[in-house]
Amino acid sequence: MLKDISDFIRTHRYCVLLLYLPVYLAAFFIIDRLPLSHYIIRCPLDELIPFNQYMFIPYAIWYAWFPGWLIFFLLRSGEEFKRLSIVMFSGMTIALIIYVVWPNGIDLREPITGTDVCSRALIWIRSMDTPYGVCPSIHISTITAIALVIKDSRLPVFTDTAKAYCLVIAVMIAYATMATKQHSIVDVAAGIALSVVLYYLYPIFYRRCKWLSSL
Repeated sequence: MLKDISDFIRTHRYCVLLLYLPVYLAAFFIIDRLPLSHYIIRCPLDELIPFNQYMFIPYAIWYAWFPGWLIFFLLRSGEEFKRLSIVMFSGMTIALIIYVVWPNGIDLREPITGTDVCSRALIWIRSMDTPYGVCPSIHISTITAIALVIKDSRLPVFTDTAKAYCLVIAVMIAYATMATKQHSIVDVAAGIALSVVLYYLYPIFYRRCKWLSSL
């Protein structure tokens, strides 16, 4: 067992990039609970999106979508895994810095009175996820990074139809963050913009970072 793990790490050295995740999670939960004065983000367009507890289902897909694609590219394409990891993790880091330098939050959440499964699940999510540290949305920046890597992937599994399905799911997740009142449309737009900029800067970063190309 240990030899198999050792062999895998030796042949997939870029998997060390995953060591960032526990660091990110620790930093996120610490920052999320700092006693800061938050700027409240609100946009008139938010009022046009009605609350829908059933959108918790596509919202929750993210919790499998995010790690699932990381593992997929780790096993199938080292170069695409490195691109996804760097874009995604850089976006997370920038977002955390923004949450400290410019603490922000939302006041879109209204009491949930439903007793159905989705309502209860959303109440549970809200009990752990404060309405602070929302812009740019890490939920959105990660799915945008995944969508961009899939769009340009050369793996044969990604036919035009498969890419279209992945894009539809990404859009559903993005809409769900607003329909469940977890994010403002401003957070969503900022999350998309963050990953788009990082994605197209990645080739420059890759050429200048010898350690990354050596993995």
